[in-house]
Amino acid sequence: MPTASTYGYHFNKACRLAGLVDVDGKAKYTPRSLLRFFPSIALAHGVPIHEVSRWLGHRSVKTAIDIYGHLVPRAWHRCREVLQNAMQPALLDTAVQSQGEARPDNCTPAA
Repeated sequence: MPTASTYGYHFNKACRLAGLVDVDGKAKYTPRSLLRFFPSIALAHGVPIHEVSRWLGHRSVKTAIDIYGHLVPRAWHRCREVLQNAMQPALLDTAVQSQGEARPDNCTPAA
């Protein structure tokens, strides 16, 4: 079983080999900062939180939501757009098409 000191030694060695050290030769990152980096970047780029939670080994997605939920604020914006587009009256779509008017890019009908 590795001890804290052997773990630290191997972590720092891996950082040196990967070039992740500052000018003093100390690791730029800690294990915790790297643990937070992965889900933060994944969520910020649209990876679903339930997948990130599973990859991190959480028993429940609630754990990921409690820790990283603040990192997906755009989800509300995307959800609102989807709902607004889905709830547009069908008559409006028919009227616009029959008049031959050009539709804005964000109002294309769903397939």
